[in-house]
Amino acid sequence: MKISRKKQTYIIAFSFLVLPLLLLAVFTYYPMIRGVVLSFSDYNMFTHKTKWVGFENYKFIFNYKYFYISLLNTLKYMIIVPFIQFFAILLALLVNQKLPGMKLFRTLFYVPVITGAVIVSLSWRWIFDVDGILNNILINFNIIDSPIAWLTNEKTAIYCAMFVTLWRGIGYYMVIYMAGLQNIPSVLYEAAAIDGATKRQQFWKITMPLLKPTMLLAFLMSTISAVKIFEEVFLLTGGKANTSTLLFEVYNLAFTEYKFGRSSALSIILSGILIIFAIINFKFFGTGVEKDAKK
Repeated sequence: MKISRKKQTYIIAFSFLVLPLLLLAVFTYYPMIRGVVLSFSDYNMFTHKTKWVGFENYKFIFNYKYFYISLLNTLKYMIIVPFIQFFAILLALLVNQKLPGMKLFRTLFYVPVITGAVIVSLSWRWIFDVDGILNNILINFNIIDSPIAWLTNEKTAIYCAMFVTLWRGIGYYMVIYMAGLQNIPSVLYEAAAIDGATKRQQFWKITMPLLKPTMLLAFLMSTISAVKIFEEVFLLTGGKANTSTLLFEVYNLAFTEYKFGRSSALSIILSGILIIFAIINFKFFGTGVEKDAKK
């Protein structure tokens, strides 16, 4: 039987899609569906038996003390999002200049991004330690009288973890903003300069509007990372001093208490929070560039 050229094209196209769809089904969609089902079940990892419990896991989560502590800490973590973006934009504008030594600065600012989370966290644990370099500097400059237990004090521990996240994240988003800046056609700046626009006017009328899609992407990624924060909290404080976050509690319920159903229920709630913040980001940034273009 002779197959038409059009059908041959369709067959070839779908054959290329089979493997990616299969991988997505196995490694993405199946775990998602399995997680939703597990959130309504009580799974025993030793007997491999699953018992349907309905909304019991969700009831437990909403009565779980550490849920509210971790939720508050996760919301606190959101504070660093605008700071990361502000400093990343500032650095991107700085290192995007055609000045000597800029390549070196770009590399230096990106080093924390490529450094492993374990190395970064251990380094900062040493800095924040009671006998660490930070306390020594502060005491030598008479800023404090006695050493502060930065990572075990409830008033400071979560903010230390947030600072490390801020320090690690700036370089990553700086590169994203640099790509956004370099995509803005230089002819726009040349035309604006001919019309007598100052550098400040060029920044607010050209740079910022055309950088909006990049800002949406960067804010969205940064928000998701802040809501899903785990590494810094786990490695710096181990969740002590009331520093646990939602993802830390997901880990804690699953791999410390072996309550996989409750852990899955918390994961579903965490996913819902992520979706809400993603919608807020889209509402805030919207499609500003397209609107401006239509005017």
